[in-house]
Amino acid sequence: MSDIIYFKPKSELTGEQNYNAFIEHCRDNLTLYNEQGGWEVNNWYHQQKKRRIAITFSQYRETSNPANFDPLLEPFLSFAKAYMRYTQSMKPVSSVALKLVALRCFHDALIEVHRVADVLKTDGLVIGKIDELLRERVKNLDRLNKVGYEVGILFDFIRKDKMFLPALPRWKNPFKKIKEKSKRTDKKSRKWQDERCPSMHQMLAIADAFSKAETKEDKYWTSILVFLMFAPGRAGELSDLTVDCLHRAENGALAVRWYAEKGFGHTLKWVPKDLETTVIQAHERLVEIGKPARDAAKFAYDNPNVFFRHKHCVTPKNFPEDEPLDAYQFAYAMNFTQATVDRMTEKTTNYNLITAWNVLGAHQTKWIKELREDGNPSYKDLANYVAKEYKDNDWPNLPSVDRPIWEALALIRDNEFHKEFEAKRFSWVLPDVNQLNNQLSPRNGLENPVETLFQRMGYADEDGSPISLSSHQLRVWISTNAERGGMDAWQLAQWAGRAKISDNRHYDLRTSEEREQTQRRILRRKTRPTALEAIKEKLPVSYEDLGVHRIGIADVTQWGMCVHDFAQSPCTKAGGSDCMTCKEHVCIKGMPKTLERIKRLESQLTEQYEKAQAAASDGTYGADLWVTHLGWKLGHVRTQRIILESEDTPEGAVLWIPPEHDPSPVSRALEQKGYNTTINRHDLVEESTIKLMLGNDDA
Repeated sequence: MSDIIYFKPKSELTGEQNYNAFIEHCRDNLTLYNEQGGWEVNNWYHQQKKRRIAITFSQYRETSNPANFDPLLEPFLSFAKAYMRYTQSMKPVSSVALKLVALRCFHDALIEVHRVADVLKTDGLVIGKIDELLRERVKNLDRLNKVGYEVGILFDFIRKDKMFLPALPRWKNPFKKIKEKSKRTDKKSRKWQDERCPSMHQMLAIADAFSKAETKEDKYWTSILVFLMFAPGRAGELSDLTVDCLHRAENGALAVRWYAEKGFGHTLKWVPKDLETTVIQAHERLVEIGKPARDAAKFAYDNPNVFFRHKHCVTPKNFPEDEPLDAYQFAYAMNFTQATVDRMTEKTTNYNLITAWNVLGAHQTKWIKELREDGNPSYKDLANYVAKEYKDNDWPNLPSVDRPIWEALALIRDNEFHKEFEAKRFSWVLPDVNQLNNQLSPRNGLENPVETLFQRMGYADEDGSPISLSSHQLRVWISTNAERGGMDAWQLAQWAGRAKISDNRHYDLRTSEEREQTQRRILRRKTRPTALEAIKEKLPVSYEDLGVHRIGIADVTQWGMCVHDFAQSPCTKAGGSDCMTCKEHVCIKGMPKTLERIKRLESQLTEQYEKAQAAASDGTYGADLWVTHLGWKLGHVRTQRIILESEDTPEGAVLWIPPEHDPSPVSRALEQKGYNTTINRHDLVEESTIKLMLGNDDA
């Protein structure tokens, strides 16, 4: 990434001065895309992982031709370059096409209204013309909304952020956001919904393929799929997994260290208990299969300008690095097939002749022609070729996780599973999403299509047709079934690595009948649901449901519900594990996941308590106070866990900390002065509420 120098407009300057200073700043100070020709060219490329995204400053045409186009007119061309270079330097995005559509409409609107492509002439007429041009050119309504959003960002940049035209009217996106496809009810969308969520048969076929995989190719791809099936994930995120991604928590739970895209970042994805063995086995397979590629990448880093002499190289060990290779030596070094080498030996016994080289394709293969431009290549030339071919701009790191590429779990060699060619033993590559999708869905129309995983292993759909899936559908299936199981929306978003909880709806493909069943169950109720029933049906839980005679809705915590009135005063416990010893916190038997979390908390407190006891035994100053404090907290947590697990405690029972166990600071102060602080309980706990008492495991 090039150096970023932030441009800050000066309030005392005119808009025109700020505008000219901005263009000059982006042209002379920013260096992004300089290696591609920089300011002097009209076509840049933005590299994002394995994707190469074109940024072409061309005028609008119905059919684009990146090799032949008319550039935007000056002075707008300079502004467009400055805007793209600046925004991509500050926050690179892959959706540059939408920005370019907005810029082209802006350019054409200026010309049609003012006959000159000058940003400083932007006014209300230009804004109206942009609206008109967008409606003419962009037919897809969803895309139209997104381009309108980019126009809004562009005008805010001009008007507010950089103050080129501070009096410019504010753009309000006139194009409504289209309802997500998963919620539409038209015939086309319903058909898409039915096909989008994989069937149980299809998902079980993947699981069965993993258990029965025998070849290295099948073991690799089914193991990759396991990492998309234990939790919702994006296929593009697999390249950031490392060989040490498995994490075992103190309580024994297994998680995978994961980097989620689209703004979520680093996270732990917890593995369901029943899938732990499968995930561990998949990890072991990927580590084993990718070892040769990781060795090659590490060698390239440790030995720059030195070719990785693998076991198939036929030169002597002391063969000089800069001595030319003959065709025979070259063929073995670059992993040509044995059939190709045999053809060469049939043609000639002198491997320096052009006849031998032509068998390898030297007369027509571009990369070989380039290597032989100055004569036969040496090992040093091959090392330079390998560096050019396999080292990208981020070498040697995986940029998202800042780890070296030779630690990537999914790393394999080029041509690793090719049916005809040898794997290139000096190479390393990370498969992209398209290669994974080729394993899941037949590529009809190609002359030599890749055989899918299901075709190789003999799996077909329930109607006998070929199974056809995409990697994204696995994420949809897991999310949909998590919704069916009643998973909490926040927890699902965290598990899937979604920055916004609202994004869950895009992956919820439950049928309308399933959603209606939940609605009907609520509408048919004759009586108010209990607190537990309300939680399971994702309804708000009122204070009254928990036995508190006050109007309001309780807050959800990790271990239960909080009835503190935040309108009166802030919480003095500050959340965290102290909630478990608070008289305003309740635990509800049967509330999903709470017992599991309480057990985890108890385990953590037990470990801290034992360490404090050991420190107190050694005479460490202050440790005895920690023994008292942690023992008191552990006693309360353990008691609640025992009562929740007890068969005598009915489902839905509400557990409170007795108020005398959690006196307020005011009560303590009054008691110290000798005042009576007896608590009136009638407005806190109903008679049916189970009172919590401290006790031991055998209490």
